[in-house]
Amino acid sequence: MSWRLLNDHGLDIYSNLAMDEAIAKTELRENNTLNTIRFWRSQLAVVIGRFQCVHREVDLAYCRDNNISIARRFTGGGAVFHDMGNLNFALRLHQSHPYVPRGLKELYRAFIGIVTQSLVSLNIPAKFDTVGSCIRIDGRKISGTAGWIKRGVSFIHGTLLIDSDLDMLQRCLTPPERQQSYLRDKTRIRCMDSKHDTVTKISFEVENGPSSDEIQAAIIETLEETAGATIKEGHATESEIDTAQALYHSQYTQPSWNLGTPATFAP
Repeated sequence: MSWRLLNDHGLDIYSNLAMDEAIAKTELRENNTLNTIRFWRSQLAVVIGRFQCVHREVDLAYCRDNNISIARRFTGGGAVFHDMGNLNFALRLHQSHPYVPRGLKELYRAFIGIVTQSLVSLNIPAKFDTVGSCIRIDGRKISGTAGWIKRGVSFIHGTLLIDSDLDMLQRCLTPPERQQSYLRDKTRIRCMDSKHDTVTKISFEVENGPSSDEIQAAIIETLEETAGATIKEGHATESEIDTAQALYHSQYTQPSWNLGTPATFAP
């Protein structure tokens, strides 16, 4: 059975996050067993997890002054930085396939493990961190991941820091004290904080390292070997496109979703 490859070339963070959610949630039917791998990039952005409070993760003034978008994804996890040095991936997996786990920890171990294996095949000394469910080089993090499971579908998405601007990443993700607070929703400010970590990028750790296209090709090859399937380039369905457009307008472009509600008290 073949898989579908989606290579999206749009660079808008809000459109890309809307499409990730759309491919995860559209047509959740028992007979929709097609698996999908999606690759994409975005222009400058910070993306926070579903259960995070933006003022505890992001330097809001720095992002505003440097035209860095702030977005919230539909999955949990911590805050990540996006620029054109990132390769972002998403996997939509139907649990009818025996190699698709039904639990998040097992999902990370299997499929972030596959991404790790792909990097190793390109002579990148990557290791899967079973505790943090991420990928590291010499103890330093080069990926962030998050997942979602419902109605027979396992979904995981993540980033790979290939040649990102780590100085800008550090500035974006270092919130100053006493900036404007935001309620994550209308009733509470309960936050899931990011775990502070040391990050690096592949281009810094590996001399004459592979390009993002080579990394993408290696991931596809390893997935094909694992699944015993062919991955063919395809397109989003009409239903997925409609769902993504609806999410883009109703959710991902709305400050109430991305930032939350301004609090009336000091942090």
